[in-house]
Amino acid sequence: MTDKEVLRAADRMVEHLQERVRDEPAVRAVLRRASGKRVEDPAVLPVHGFVARYLDRLLTSIEEDERAHWYFPEADVERAFYGVAAMLAAQPRQARDRIGEEDEDSTEEDTKDTSTAEQKATDTEDTERRPSDPLRRSSNLGAALGKAVTQGRLNADTTEERLHLLCRQSVDGAHAQLPRLILHANDKDVSIDWGRLALDLSRWGADRDSVAKEWVQGYHRTIETKRAENDEALAKKNDTDDDSEDQAA
Repeated sequence: MTDKEVLRAADRMVEHLQERVRDEPAVRAVLRRASGKRVEDPAVLPVHGFVARYLDRLLTSIEEDERAHWYFPEADVERAFYGVAAMLAAQPRQARDRIGEEDEDSTEEDTKDTSTAEQKATDTEDTERRPSDPLRRSSNLGAALGKAVTQGRLNADTTEERLHLLCRQSVDGAHAQLPRLILHANDKDVSIDWGRLALDLSRWGADRDSVAKEWVQGYHRTIETKRAENDEALAKKNDTDDDSEDQAA
């Protein structure tokens, strides 16, 4: 039982449900019922038909792996998947439409065949040199919020405060607060890696401090990286301006 198994199952659910919440208002209404609730809540009964299929194999793997019981408590994994499904359904229209546009862009890119054999070889070498991120740690919630701050979509002070408050919550508290934060982010056109979010919430009950550390680190690392890029660009611009003035003199 590994993080990759949880992420793969979450990605399968997200890929399927994204299309349905975009195109079917009735599905959106059903999934939203799980927001902030425990899976055993009677209000969640209609949601099982949409989410349970993605958990069967995963929960079986957890049951068969003693180590997995600590890292991925079954109740937390279930609640993470149902919570992410509810947050997907609660997205505002512009966020749902953006998913459709991204799908169309991906399809157009897939139909293009502009790569030469030489370019493919170069791309392969670049990929081998780049550090891999199979669990998409660099796109966790904190990194997504940090990126939105650098783009001016979210306020730095209030966003950091809300992130820190969220990171101190219990499982119940996290599932109560997170939908409001995600909805606010969606309103500002912030893209969320839903699969990664489901993985992190699955770990929350057993290893909250590690998840919180990753989110806060991702937030600050993203902001500092962008700040360094801006400083470097400004320095290059100043050097260019100085050279131009020297040539004019």
